[in-house]
Amino acid sequence: MGKYLGFAPLALALALVLPGAAFADPTQDYNEGMNAATKGDMDTAIAAFTRIIEANPPIEAKNLAVTYNLRGMCHDTKSELQQALDDYNKAIAIDPKLAEAIGNRAFVYMKLGEMDKAKEDATAARRIDRKIKVPDFK
Repeated sequence: MGKYLGFAPLALALALVLPGAAFADPTQDYNEGMNAATKGDMDTAIAAFTRIIEANPPIEAKNLAVTYNLRGMCHDTKSELQQALDDYNKAIAIDPKLAEAIGNRAFVYMKLGEMDKAKEDATAARRIDRKIKVPDFK
């Protein structure tokens, strides 16, 4: 019986350490997501960005908003417009000054035929950052 007691502290240590080891860190997930998106593998990118979004403990709010925007861009690329819109809305709710997300949402609204909302977002994004890419309504 003494042999088994020696394993108890080791088993307890492994039980505490191994669950955390199964999770990649946000930087690794970000790099994986960006690399996958660059290669056109949007499913892998979405999975990586989702891991960051669902991280526990959560990442800093500003980074969370950027991650929602990135995942929205992946959904947009796949023509999953409602998912893209949902992610852009979440990004903007977290950081109302994230001009890129507002500009990206303008493009989705335009694709959905919601021109008034697209123009409103394009104007709002440009107020924040004059260099941001938005639909042209001239």
